[in-house]
Amino acid sequence: MDDRAATMFSFHKHKSILMGVVFGLWAFASLVMANSEKGWTAQLGSFHEEKNAERFVSRIKKKGYTPFVVKGENSQWYKVRVGPYPSKEEARQVVRDLKKNQGISAMVILSQEGPPDSEGPGDSIDVVVSQFLIWLKAWQGREVNAYLSFYSKNFKDPKKSRKEWEMQRRSALSRNSSITIQVSDIQMKQNDETIEMSFVQDFKSDRVSDIGMKELIWKNEGNRWKIIKEIWKPT
Repeated sequence: MDDRAATMFSFHKHKSILMGVVFGLWAFASLVMANSEKGWTAQLGSFHEEKNAERFVSRIKKKGYTPFVVKGENSQWYKVRVGPYPSKEEARQVVRDLKKNQGISAMVILSQEGPPDSEGPGDSIDVVVSQFLIWLKAWQGREVNAYLSFYSKNFKDPKKSRKEWEMQRRSALSRNSSITIQVSDIQMKQNDETIEMSFVQDFKSDRVSDIGMKELIWKNEGNRWKIIKEIWKPT
């Protein structure tokens, strides 16, 4: 998979980026703000294979940036970052420049992590983003059981019982076809036991078209992160 695939952010059913995530061939393209002891860094991507991370580093160096690779002792991810920068705003400006000049604008994730050699929180975010992409693919593909499997048994809808909510989702997926979903302005915050993810969602099908803000709360339930809460606010 080429480097451009690591910066795409168009979720259509058969795009290679999604298949790459499904089969674990590619991590995710993102920009993560990390607050380290030396300053703020911007994370450009995470890769399962070191050679892919190094290839991406070489590409970014040619653009005049100073990237480096981070991998913790127990981590599965090779993370490519640039920085550090003395202030959060300076790091944000680098993120904006990368979006404008290099096309690395697929997904923007804002998260205050620990120092660059502290991999726990960052790895959790990587895993949740991968889960998010597969959840999105299942939704677009109307793979009902796969889609529902991402929701915790403890998931609670503010207006319906768990059973009523699931029946409504099954009905909605069966009625709608030609589903496409685009998301933007993703922000993530890691808490002690959960990860909060908010984003702009643009949904289109043969029957419905709407756009608004969605918030997903993820919780690690043993061996898998699952959605325990979902909030939708149409705009």
